[in-house]
Amino acid sequence: MARNVTGTCHICGNYGKLTFEHVPPKKAFNDRPIIRGVFEKFQNMTPGEKVQGKIEQKGSGGHTLCPKCNNDTGSYYGSDFIEWTYQNYYLIKTLSEIESNYTYKIYPLRVIKQIITMFFSTNGDAFRKAHPDLVKFVLDQNMKYLKPSIRIFTFLVDGEYSRHTGIVSSGNIVTGKITVMSEIAIFPVGYLMTINSDPPDERLTEITHFSRYGYDDLQQISLNMNKLPISYFLPGDYRTRDEIMEDYYRNIEDGLSTDFF
Repeated sequence: MARNVTGTCHICGNYGKLTFEHVPPKKAFNDRPIIRGVFEKFQNMTPGEKVQGKIEQKGSGGHTLCPKCNNDTGSYYGSDFIEWTYQNYYLIKTLSEIESNYTYKIYPLRVIKQIITMFFSTNGDAFRKAHPDLVKFVLDQNMKYLKPSIRIFTFLVDGEYSRHTGIVSSGNIVTGKITVMSEIAIFPVGYLMTINSDPPDERLTEITHFSRYGYDDLQQISLNMNKLPISYFLPGDYRTRDEIMEDYYRNIEDGLSTDFF
């Protein structure tokens, strides 16, 4: 039996019945149990032991959108976002190098509007209130261009784990750089949105320019895509497990904190 959930829609702000929104859409390989939230301390695991996380049985998502916002965005953007995802699935399955230039045939504006819709679901009511321009962007199928403060990046997810976060701030103690971001990462594609910030990793591929096309513009777009692992719970962290352990032991030798390990 379907749950009767009420609350505030993450997009329009109306209070009432909420529908379950798969993030990403169910047909974009989000129709099966996923492992999410890899919070375990690696140093307590035996060699070869698999990392465990929270298993979400029906895929990733939640009761976040009212029926109208769910139906409208799904009908406007859903099928074309799924097609983009299938093309990335083909790429990650055939990719032999660390990175590859690949030409997609997609509706770029529809793809990025679905991505923004997904970020509404992973963030709370404060995100909607802080970004009324993004509310207009996803509800008006023909609206083009994101504000310069909003940038969208993508990557191929290397592995079976997933990671979703709302808006967080992350600092690099070496460079002093602060990144304000939100992330959605589930096989085969991950997305990261930054706000007034540069990306946390130069290997991410920026697709903010998708917003400059028209709703009916079918385009061939070449992107240089990287496969990046999801090995830890921190957003924007694309280290392998071995790299994480190297940093952990280096911190021990240097007398630094290991609280995040």
